[in-house]
Amino acid sequence: MRVASSINFLGTYSGIDQTSIDKLMEAERIPLTKLTDKKTTITNKQNAWKDINTRLNSLFEKLKVLQDANTFTSKKSLSTNDNIVTMSPNSKAIAGSYKINVASLATSTNIIGGKVLAEGQKITDELHLNGIITLKNHEGIEKEIEIKDGYSLKTITNEINLNTNTTGISSSIIDGRIILSDVKTGNRNIEVFGAEELLEALKLGTEKIVNQGTNAKFTVNGIEVERSTNEITDVIENVTINLKKMHQSSSEYETINITNDNDKIASAVKDFIDQYNSTMQFIEEKIAAGNPEVANSRGVLAGDSSLQMLHSTLRRMVTSSIQNPNTTIKDISQLGISTTDKSGVLKFDQSKLLDNLSQNPENVINFFSSELNGSKVGFAPKLNNYIDSYISKSNGVVKNKTESFERSLKDINRQIEVFNKRMEKKQEYYTNMFSKLDTAMMQAEDQMNWLTTQLSAFSTSK
Repeated sequence: MRVASSINFLGTYSGIDQTSIDKLMEAERIPLTKLTDKKTTITNKQNAWKDINTRLNSLFEKLKVLQDANTFTSKKSLSTNDNIVTMSPNSKAIAGSYKINVASLATSTNIIGGKVLAEGQKITDELHLNGIITLKNHEGIEKEIEIKDGYSLKTITNEINLNTNTTGISSSIIDGRIILSDVKTGNRNIEVFGAEELLEALKLGTEKIVNQGTNAKFTVNGIEVERSTNEITDVIENVTINLKKMHQSSSEYETINITNDNDKIASAVKDFIDQYNSTMQFIEEKIAAGNPEVANSRGVLAGDSSLQMLHSTLRRMVTSSIQNPNTTIKDISQLGISTTDKSGVLKFDQSKLLDNLSQNPENVINFFSSELNGSKVGFAPKLNNYIDSYISKSNGVVKNKTESFERSLKDINRQIEVFNKRMEKKQEYYTNMFSKLDTAMMQAEDQMNWLTTQLSAFSTSK
């Protein structure tokens, strides 16, 4: 009789091989498929809420711009020639028109040394000089610059520039010459002095040329003004005048108009509308009930009451009237914002907003945001307070949703881990069981063969 060996004869006698076991395991793993599908569904919902949170945050920020007074008080300027003179008004500047003639620009004082390098010498070649030169700025601050043997022209200028923050004097090299320049413009004095022999070697003694800086001279509406800089902040309140180029004659001038920057306001409103429409469309896609005959038409958050509430409330709040005694504007339609159809998509007629701004800008500002009894009221605060109830990091709806999803995913992952371990044991059980079945059938076949042989021998002996 044959003796069973350790070789795996799985399926040889029973017909139940590894493929058969795999099919059995496939049936056993049906609950795992359901768990995995559930995990995918929850993950998709979690990701959808994260996207919604991002879009709501963007909408929140767009509304904050409409709450900012600087959005509505911002000023802009328009010059007849930006290459000659411009103005930079801040939000407190008064609108007006100015005629400016630029007689001269402010320049900086500089000292041009004689040529130090001979023909063929490089700025990195050693000069073999020793000593100290002293720089003195317009305010009387002095700084000694030590020059050592082995220094090159480039090394010397580098040493000077390392002290620019102290002296206000910078250095450069042009055509083998040391150039010393005051970092500030205007009629200011700078000096360089030291041992005569060293100054002469550096060509900063008798050969140097001093170009005295000049002040800017210009007129504003006929009033003569002189300043040491080309950026003037103290002539027109809350306005910086930027002088760039001289006029050819005193009769020439540029006209600069300072006005309210209504384009900035219109842009802020449009940005809000675009973000609102985008957010609402995204939400509609996520809560769509879907068509049974159309694959993947059902939204991942279909039936989510929190999201449905957000969608309906936002739509209602955007178009509803506000009660605010600080403004006569009751709803956004008076500013050219209306819905296009049943879908609630907003459209914007900019001309209506600009008309209101030209007639009574304060009325528009107060509609979007104003203060009443110590609290912010108006269109923007009303919407943002509601949006904050969803995106708040402390107790917002999205935060609570996210935490709930995370708990569910953690529980499902634990179930999957337990199930997988159970499946490993189950597969091991099936393999062992059917291996033993094959072994038993092999032994039975051997016994049958032996018995058949014995019976045959017995029959023959008769």
